[in-house]
Amino acid sequence: MGKDVEGQQQRRLVVVHSQVRRIKQEEGEKVKVDETYQHQVSQMRLVLRDLETKPRSRSPLGRAARPAMSIGGDS
Repeated sequence: MGKDVEGQQQRRLVVVHSQVRRIKQEEGEKVKVDETYQHQVSQMRLVLRDLETKPRSRSPLGRAARPAMSIGGDS
């Protein structure tokens, strides 16, 4: 009797409407987009955090952050 039950369970046919299939496919695609978006947001947060922690230069050209250049003389 156990074999008959197993055989019946294997023979079951699941019919899924085409719209249901399409909705499930769209949901799967949405999950992928959401995961990609979350990854991008986390990367942007890391970049912004790095920018906030770096000391800013007072010079509009950013020269204050670079070492001074010596021109001629004792170098």
